[in-house]
Amino acid sequence: MSAPGWAIVTGASSGIGKALAFEFAKGGFHLFLTGRNETALAKVAAECSKEFHVHTEVFPADLSRFDSIDKLITALTSKSRSYEVLVNNAGFGIHGDFASSDIDQELQLLNVQLAAAMKLTKAVLPFMIANRRGKILNVSSVYGFAPVPYQSVYSACKAFLLSFSTSLRNELDGTGVTVTVFCPGITQSEFRTRAGIAVRNKNSGMTALDAAHIAYTETMRGKDIVVPGFSNRLFAFTSRLLPSASFAKVIKLINRRRGLSD
Repeated sequence: MSAPGWAIVTGASSGIGKALAFEFAKGGFHLFLTGRNETALAKVAAECSKEFHVHTEVFPADLSRFDSIDKLITALTSKSRSYEVLVNNAGFGIHGDFASSDIDQELQLLNVQLAAAMKLTKAVLPFMIANRRGKILNVSSVYGFAPVPYQSVYSACKAFLLSFSTSLRNELDGTGVTVTVFCPGITQSEFRTRAGIAVRNKNSGMTALDAAHIAYTETMRGKDIVVPGFSNRLFAFTSRLLPSASFAKVIKLINRRRGLSD
């Protein structure tokens, strides 16, 4: 078996993305890391290179901008490399009443979560198919299984990723390329802080390290849909049992109590 090639990880400066960078480096993959925080990316790259003796490259990019996405793709495709893994992890959260929320911020979320993931996948997929091997990991959420009032745009993006990943996986059957969609719940990371969600218990939810380890392991196994943790699997299971309108009412009540309607 030939040596591993390169893994592309978006949103790699913190949280699950950072932890995934370490997981793939530990697996012997060279790393192409992107995110908005160049200093943090450089630190992750240096630590991975030192600990696991892999090559790394950092490319700062604001994936909420189309021109930045295109520059990232040019940087990727201009190199003669074997990209064997694509991790579409970059994202951020928005909460609140849609009628009074910031439409520009929501459109930026669509770019980060959807446009960037689609464009990057489109860019590397032909090479993976030609090489008859490759793995794509799309980071969705348990919120991809259900409508989520007061996080309507965020949950809709995650539902898109879930559907897109499952559809694409079936299209690629027999090509040697697999698509895994990872659907975590609450994770201990900077994500909730950036989204403006009050954190009552910093120890609630799974750690980013644990989440990333599960995502990496199941991606390498070629699993299709990964929901880590019993409570998250229960959420996904229940959301499919109840009528979507009824389940949305329950989530609406929960999110109001969490203060996400503000």
